[in-house]
Amino acid sequence: MRTKVGLWIDHRKAIVVTVTEKGEEIKEIISEVEKQPRRSGDSPLKGAYESHQVPADDSLQRNFTGQLNIY
Repeated sequence: MRTKVGLWIDHRKAIVVTVTEKGEEIKEIISEVEKQPRRSGDSPLKGAYESHQVPADDSLQRNFTGQLNIY
């Protein structure tokens, strides 16, 4: 019998199933990546608004992508 491997992956976890003559093995790898990065800083409605207080969307996306690459 040949070894067969199945993989299911998303941003939260990965599941790897390996089937061999000796049986099957299931591994679950949990990601600690946050699904949607949250904005931090003062809300314009609650206080002073400065553009440097709120990270840009592309900055948040780069951080998220970097976390996924490590995962």
